[in-house]
This record gives sequence, structure tokens and C-alpha cells, in this order.
Amino acid sequence: MNGIRWRGAIRLLDRASSHAPRLPLRFSKRIFTQKHSPGRQGQCLPQESRAFSSFSARQRPSLYQADGVHAILRPPNAHVLQSAFPKKTVIFLLALGAALYFIDVAIDDVEISDITPFNDFPEHFYQTKEEVEHILDAHVADSTNKEHHGPNMEWIDREFANLAGKIMMTEDQARKAELPITHAAAIGSNMPPEDYYAVGTAPGPGDDRWNFWGVYDGHAGSFMARMLQLALIPYVSRDLSGLPPFSSSSIISQTIMKSFANFDREQMSRANRAASWYPALNSAAQAALQNVMSGSCALLAIFDPKASKLRVACTGDSRAVLGRWDYSGGKYTAIPLSKDQTGFNQDEVKRIMAEHPEEPDIIDPKTGRLLGIAVTRAFGDHRWKWDNDLVTKVKYKFFGPEPRLGNKTPPYMTAEPVITEADIQRGDRGEKADFMIVASDGLWDRMSSEHAVECVNRWLEARARGNGSIKSDPLYTPPPPISEQPYQLDPGVEFEPEKGRHPRWRAEPNYFAIEDENAAVCLIRNALGGTRRQLFHGLMVTASPFRRSIFDDTTVLVVFFDRVKGLDGEKEEKKVGRWWWPFS
Repeated sequence: MNGIRWRGAIRLLDRASSHAPRLPLRFSKRIFTQKHSPGRQGQCLPQESRAFSSFSARQRPSLYQADGVHAILRPPNAHVLQSAFPKKTVIFLLALGAALYFIDVAIDDVEISDITPFNDFPEHFYQTKEEVEHILDAHVADSTNKEHHGPNMEWIDREFANLAGKIMMTEDQARKAELPITHAAAIGSNMPPEDYYAVGTAPGPGDDRWNFWGVYDGHAGSFMARMLQLALIPYVSRDLSGLPPFSSSSIISQTIMKSFANFDREQMSRANRAASWYPALNSAAQAALQNVMSGSCALLAIFDPKASKLRVACTGDSRAVLGRWDYSGGKYTAIPLSKDQTGFNQDEVKRIMAEHPEEPDIIDPKTGRLLGIAVTRAFGDHRWKWDNDLVTKVKYKFFGPEPRLGNKTPPYMTAEPVITEADIQRGDRGEKADFMIVASDGLWDRMSSEHAVECVNRWLEARARGNGSIKSDPLYTPPPPISEQPYQLDPGVEFEPEKGRHPRWRAEPNYFAIEDENAAVCLIRNALGGTRRQLFHGLMVTASPFRRSIFDDTTVLVVFFDRVKGLDGEKEEKKVGRWWWPFS
């Protein structure tokens, strides 16, 4: 992208270009030094600058006089330095200014302004009418015109991986981190987004290093989700590391369940104490209450690499699914690792009805909502765990929300997780290794577990054909130019305004686009349309708060359990060099 500067403005050759602003020049200060004659006490010996001329001090009046008495005494042969015109400095500055004025550096300028509500550049300083017309032509263009709108959409196609992609570990990075290769991606619909995730290693039983992957889907604010991102892995690790090295699976699962429940109990207890005893609008109380006035689901996958044992602890409706190779079918198949905890989950309905037998209507069978909320387990959410008196106190002292209608016998929710265990195949005996997809409900709202595994299966096939690169796959086809795409409703998108229905769609293998090097980005792209470019572009340019009505915050982690050389206690082979050779 190149820019041509003319008459004080920049004419863009590409509408996705801009220029760096010219900055004002600053002058440095010179220090003037009085020059004394040689031999006099306290003489100054530095050479006189060629930029200055001297003259006899006797030809000038005293620097300061008061009542005829000289305040500053001069030696009889003293000289005062006078600044001459700095020709070379001025010439250099003029040349530099001309260079900054006529030579321009083109910079990408399609930023996030095309897919977020606004940008924060309100300053307007124009010299000519041509500059004004240029800005209007370049930045207030007719978006229905493909000539103007097309480059922006093509930029989204190219840059989506950078916008959504978060982690794409190489084998070397995985080896150093002692973590299976992990890809991560996230895209927000709320402003600010309420999804958070975490990955890493931490001590397990016997202080062995275990692997952790967490997805935290917040609601009614991001405070609890951020707290879980920060603290849940170390909180669980602290409890697990206190167990002996060969603890039974039941003991380990019970410890994880207690860790989840205790963490939530601590947060709720702190906030309860603050609401009850601290003065209104106290800052410490507000900080404690923010975490529990919001809420969050949590899905934590915990892997013991020595035993190849995976445990998934689920609180809420985030989901984990395992991809395992099926030799009879010649492809990966989906194995569920969690079950969504909503009012459509009959196990959850039975549990809640047993705890609140006199309240048969607290779960709406049509929406699956528990007193208005979509999940039946979560961290925080004080209105479903405290009585109305305390909720009302929080409302008036700390500007909290209204109590829930129908709140009679709280608590209705728990943060205790349901834990699923699985033995992982890592390719030790020549079989294909398992992979795992962990995602918030933003993905599962649009894509089934089976189709998600199929998408990663196709991604792996394309990567194999391309010798490790999707773009090198002989079957790879880049997206067609916008000019070749008609403005029409994409296939598989249902739109029935006469029935009061917004556009609806589901991700289907027929429309999978395998064009991203990051497997998690690939899943999000296909959940939002795949090869159906009109749908995908329409979702991308929709800004908050309208975007939240179309799709939810979406976070995806993909974990590949293939063994990496040097991981899980295996030592890397090191070259044995000569002791005297420094490069061995």
C-alpha cells in the first residue's frame, strides 16, 4: 500500500492506507561559557565554538548594575560569546522537514474500526478543500459499493487469524513448556468480552507436573471469569499437590470437586461479610461484591502425563469433547467429556427438584432456564445463592441488581463440578493420538460436537497433505474476491421475518473452510459461516451491542495429545561434543 503526498495532504492508493503524522521539531539548548585569559585563576580552557564570534567585553555595559556599583565584575580582557546564525543546523532541519513532508510511509489503516463500534480519533485539522474531500472519499465511502467495501472484507478474510488467534504452539515450544501442543482462539461479542481461558502446568499429587486447560464463560459481567482465570488453576493445584503420589482416582476427583466448591464458598463468604458489615459504597466491599454479582461457568481439563489420564471438571455449559481415531471408519469420532448443565439436562433437573420439592416451576421446560438463568451450576451469581433480604441490601448499599422473582429457598445453584475421566491414547503403539476440544457455549450454539471433531479431522488431513502447512495443501483454495461474490442469502441460512425469526444457521461440513493454520481459529471461522462468506462478513462487521444478539463470546482450545520428544520425562538426545570445542 503506497501513499502519494500532494499539497499538504496524502492521497491514498489503497483505502486501507494512512500516514504517520508529522511531529513538531524540537531545538536543543546551548550552554554559553565565559572565556578567561590564560594564566588567570579559575580560567576556562574549552575551545570557542565555530558557531559563535567574540568581541571585547569593554565595548558592552556591565551585565548587571545597581546604584552604579557593578554587581558582576569582569576581568579586563574577558570576552562574552555571542550566538551567530546556525547555518548548518537550519539547512539540516529544512532538509529533514522536507523529507518528512514529501516522503510518506504507508501504514495499514483498516484497524478494528470496521468491526467495532468506533475508534477514538476525533481531531480534525485540514488545510485545503482537497484534504477534506479525500477524507470523506476514503473513510465515509458507500459501503454498499463493492469497490469501497470489498477491500475491507478481504482484509477481514486475511486478518481473521490474527484477530482471533491467541496460541499456536510449535513442537519445540510444547517441549519447553512440558505441555501437549495447544492451539487457542477467542472472539468477543460482548464489550468487553466475558470469556477467559488459561493454560499451563502446575504440581499435582506428589508434586508431579500436571497439565491444565481452563475455559471460563462469564455472565452479568466479567469479574468472576477473570478471577477464575487468575486463581482457579493454582487453587486446585495447591489441593492436589497435598495428596500422596499414588492417590486413587476417586480421591483425586473428590479433591477437585472440593476445590471448586471451596473457592466459590470463599468468594461468596467474603462478599457476604462486606455487604453486611461494611459501609455503603466502601471500595473494599465493592471489590469483593463485583466478583459475586457477576457469575461464570468453568471447565477445567486436568491431565496426568505419566498415567495418560485426563479429568474434565465441568461447572456450567462449556463443553469438552475428545477426538479419537476410528480405524473401521477411517476418521476421528467424537467422545463427550462433559455434559451441559442446563435445564435441558434431566440429571440436573432431578437434582434441583430434589433440593426444592415445593417449587416445581423454578425451571422453565421451554427455555431450560433456572429462575431466568441459562445454567444450573456456576461460580458467583449472588441472586441465586442469597436470600432476598441480603440481595436487597446489596442493591441499596452498593447499587446491585434486583432480587430474582421466585427466590424462596436459596441457594439454587452450586459451583461443584461434574468430573469425567478418560484414558488418553498418545500414539505410543503406532495408533493415531487423541485430541481434545474445549470451548465455551459460543461454539456449541452453532456447531455440534460431532461436526467440531470432523472439522479438526479435515484440518489434520489438510495439514498432512501440506507437510505441516494448510496453505501448502495442494487442495487449498483461497477465498474468492468480493467482486465475484453475489449479494444473496447464503445456503443453510434460515430467515423468516413473517414469523418474527432472525437469521439462523448451523455449522455444517458442506460449508467447512479449511484455510487457517490454527485449529482453534479454524473452528471459530466455521462456526461463523465457513465458506458462506456473506454470512461470515455480516457477522464480523456487526458491532456491539448488536453482535451479542447474534452470537455469544466464543473461546476454543484444541489440544493434541501426540507425544513430543523430550516431554513426559523423556530426555532429549544431546550431541556429545569435544570438551575443547566451543561450538559443540
